[in-house]
Amino acid sequence: GSGKPVEGAVLFRTRLDMSPENMGDMTAKHAAMPSSEPGVYRFSADLTMAGGWAFKLQAKVPGESETVEGTVIFRAK
Repeated sequence: GSGKPVEGAVLFRTRLDMSPENMGDMTAKHAAMPSSEPGVYRFSADLTMAGGWAFKLQAKVPGESETVEGTVIFRAK
């Protein structure tokens, strides 16, 4: 990837879980939120525990024939 924001991506499968803590069964509800910036996709989540979380997504991206997969790992305090 170029590291640049991509407009028009369709995120069709998202999962938020604690797999960084070896607790992949611990998931959190999350919802897509409106974004005013092109290429920025916002989500709100109800994180029930502190620790490491992984936000996993699959998307269809303009100009890419294959599904793009990504994971963002972060810590909740």
